[in-house]
Amino acid sequence: MKPLYPLTVEVRVRRQGGPWTRYFSFGEWRASGLRASPRVTRTPDGTVNTDTLTLPFRADAFQYRVTAGAGLQVRLLSFNTSDTALRFRDQGAAGQAAAWNRVLNVPGLSQMIYPDGGPVWCSPTSVSMLLGFWKNPVRVPDAAKATFDAVYQGFGNWPFNTAYAGTQGLQAFVTRMGSLRDAEAYLGQGLPLAVSVRFGAGELPGGPLTWSDGHVMVLTGFDAQGNPVVNDPAAPSDAKVKRTYPRATFERLWLNHAGGMAYVTAPAP
Repeated sequence: MKPLYPLTVEVRVRRQGGPWTRYFSFGEWRASGLRASPRVTRTPDGTVNTDTLTLPFRADAFQYRVTAGAGLQVRLLSFNTSDTALRFRDQGAAGQAAAWNRVLNVPGLSQMIYPDGGPVWCSPTSVSMLLGFWKNPVRVPDAAKATFDAVYQGFGNWPFNTAYAGTQGLQAFVTRMGSLRDAEAYLGQGLPLAVSVRFGAGELPGGPLTWSDGHVMVLTGFDAQGNPVVNDPAAPSDAKVKRTYPRATFERLWLNHAGGMAYVTAPAP
């Protein structure tokens, strides 16, 4: 893929029983070279902030428009719609005990061992762990370079991260889940998940960070009591990334921050 040829995605929505909005751009993505989300776009019809379109009304349909430069091949398009009013509807749902006491062997990687990583490489480090699980290991600095968003000035653009995983032989997409019970269904199929949480001081017991406005880690399984087992890239070394967090606390922090956001990856068909 040549850096000169970007892929752009635009989305518009239809008000319930009403007209269509304008198209909202989600920026330009390239496998190499400059990739950039749009600058924050606020209109009466909605607001685009990096990778998310937020609407001030209910919609009943959406349309997308994809422009692919010469030589680009689109293998998967994935869109996620969420009703924020229902974010906590399934919180605390009974777990699937059959998925407990099972942890996938995802390689542990720390973002903190890199001088330029520190608190900002959690997402590409998590993607590197997922790629390693699927027997396609990459260097964390390479993943960070390939996911950097020049407008956002960071590495946490969710679709940019899954798009990068797609260039490495995986089928990858962003979705949202309603509870850890939903996550158990994926883990039960042998699919680890990268998930994002936000927490204040002391809210995540046993974590390597005191607080975070948004932190991505890899959910690898559940212990015998149904507590989530993760590879937390904020650990000080690769050997210390494996952590177990209290189920109810982790689920609340996950749903509250990103509405149960997860990166799902699997080998490309």
